Amino acid sequence: MKKIIVTGGLGFIGSNLIDLLISKNYQVINIDKITYSSNFYNLREHKNSNKYKFIRCDIKDKKLKKIIYKYKPSCIFNLAAESHVDRSISNPMDFVKSNINSTINLLESSRFYLNKNKELQKKFRLIHVSTDEIYGSLKKNSKKFTEKNNLDPSSPYSSSKASTDLLVKAWHKTFNLPVLI
Repeated sequence: MKKIIVTGGLGFIGSNLIDLLISKNYQVINIDKITYSSNFYNLREHKNSNKYKFIRCDIKDKKLKKIIYKYKPSCIFNLAAESHVDRSISNPMDFVKSNINSTINLLESSRFYLNKNKELQKKFRLIHVSTDEIYGSLKKNSKKFTEKNNLDPSSPYSSSKASTDLLVKAWHKTFNLPVLI
């Protein structure tokens, strides 16, 4: 059974992703630091499943490297992020420190993992979940954003998320880390 790590799995999107992955017969390791937006209720049916493991951890902690190495995932979905525009306006430094430092630690931990397991290089993926808010407001003539739109973040939240996207791209180009955004 393939192992997948989901960071931020106690959030709304993360918990739905975990439900889907378990239904597809993946073993899921859910890493979440537990914040105001965490919800154990969404994953209650998996609590005692052998396909599910919960680990309380902030992904900016150094122990993330050991967790990844121990469970040897074929994929990591990164959904962990401080979110909500209004909260980012009240506490901008929390968003910058958390989102950017967490992403750098995840990238470095993944790079370390692949350096120790070269055979996984072609099979492993780090999937970094972004947000449309990095593109700013939709223009009147536009119907949707695409990845070709220019970055135009308008809050500390969207700026920190745009920064994480750029970091993920840099780790891909510089270190050949297999990523998707």
